[in-house]
Amino acid sequence: LLDRPLLARYLEDCFFTLPGLPPDGARLRGQLEAVHWARGFKPRELPGMHNDLVDPAEMMRRAFHLWGQTRWPGRNGRVRYAHTLFNLYLLRQLALLVMRAWDAGPGDAGARLAQTQEVLDSLWKLGPADQPPLVRDARWLIPVAQSPGTDQLLPYFEVAEEIAASFATEDHVAIQDAVVRLAGGHLRSYLHYYVTQKGMDLDDAELVLTTRKSDALDFSLLIHGLVPLLEAYERAVQDGDGERRLALADAICQGVSPDPELFIERADLLGAYTMVEHLFAAADGDGRMSYTPLGRRHVRLLDEYEARIARLARPLHEDCRRFEPTEGAYSPYGVLFGHASGLIEHMAFKTLQPDADTRFGLEDAFTAGDAGKLAWVSGWRKLPHVDPEVAKLYEYPQRFAEALFARIERALRRRAEGAADGARRTGRLFIVPDDASQAGPQAAAAPDLPVRYVVSSDERVVTAGKAVACEPAQLASDRQEGIFVVSYETSGGWVGVTKDFLTEVLGAGQDAKIVGLPEAAAQSLRLMCRGLVGSADA
Repeated sequence: LLDRPLLARYLEDCFFTLPGLPPDGARLRGQLEAVHWARGFKPRELPGMHNDLVDPAEMMRRAFHLWGQTRWPGRNGRVRYAHTLFNLYLLRQLALLVMRAWDAGPGDAGARLAQTQEVLDSLWKLGPADQPPLVRDARWLIPVAQSPGTDQLLPYFEVAEEIAASFATEDHVAIQDAVVRLAGGHLRSYLHYYVTQKGMDLDDAELVLTTRKSDALDFSLLIHGLVPLLEAYERAVQDGDGERRLALADAICQGVSPDPELFIERADLLGAYTMVEHLFAAADGDGRMSYTPLGRRHVRLLDEYEARIARLARPLHEDCRRFEPTEGAYSPYGVLFGHASGLIEHMAFKTLQPDADTRFGLEDAFTAGDAGKLAWVSGWRKLPHVDPEVAKLYEYPQRFAEALFARIERALRRRAEGAADGARRTGRLFIVPDDASQAGPQAAAAPDLPVRYVVSSDERVVTAGKAVACEPAQLASDRQEGIFVVSYETSGGWVGVTKDFLTEVLGAGQDAKIVGLPEAAAQSLRLMCRGLVGSADA
């Protein structure tokens, strides 16, 4: 009863060994998952953690464990949960299927999305009344399908491009609305983990550095999602469409909530933090480093984001006050989860209890609500076999939600009043050749970038006091995750310059210089840190 692969095979047999199933249907078994993984979305193995799309076999195994710890239900209880497992299986297949919407070309994507929506609508209309509508909007299945952690970053940017090219404006904005709300919630949950389980303050400098440098993918995808939302929001403001204006403002505020200072007040630093060097820069035909097509698109979106957030800070500040968390009610700033599939698992697992609230679905977790919705979210982990201390860690965090909102309101107010524009100087990084005599007076006067921001797996570089030692595997992983503003290979390993200096040096208004970078690395650094690199002649 606890053998997940065996349970998975039995469950799939229920669908793929049905009498009368055409041969073409039987051959589809496993194909959607295989092609999704081959694209680069195969979940990373995380010891001790379930990192996958919602898996009905895993949910069956968990139910057997719970029943073993408590008591086995009667037939009605088992049948209710069997319906839940059926819904989870179809939901998983639809999430995988919607990722194929543009396979036949962008012209067919909208129609295929509509077909997926029809199946989803039928699932909730025809099912029993005691089943929650886990996901109502098929457009939310696109970010859900991408939510488990993986080892590759490129597929996420490719999909973001395909979404922009494949769907009409309404669908495109709705998909990005889901992307932004889910990404913002995931990053807020990450902050909550550090605050509650690591004992760090929300504004702790170490926490700021940790999240900024480790969230390159999420921050980058937030830019890709926020730009179309800001465009639609500006249109709603101009058209006087108050309802749509507030809905979009809600999503935008949730998107910037993990780091309002960076997204609203420090857009000059935000660009460098969202860069992923190995995806956004490469040598051109002449051997010079230049932006890749992905890099050019990202730069264009950064420019548009910076211009729009500057124009719209005032109306966003006016609207954001409508989203302030209040005692006894629910705010999405308090939702806690690992990834989107985990939220669906919580809702599904709760159906094991006969008194489970079945009014709400995934989308409802990202809109404010009354005490009823608060009780729904607070009850996800209140199960008879869950250790009370564990459940306490995930109680709805009212004070945390209030603190997050206060940071958003403060950043928007400062930007709207112009206080953020001239209050802080951003330093400059000067790239100086080995022969420092060629540097201008300002570059020469700048202190060297402290060694603590440079790591290397090359023993000679470390021995020379030019870098801090870093294991080759760790350096390679950090490079893949976008931890560095620039990295380059030496004869004895790799060197990487971490993004920490963006906040601690340049963000603090201090200049610095870095001496003796290889020419290709210097060119790449200028691309990754647009507007932050000063002229060596200065």
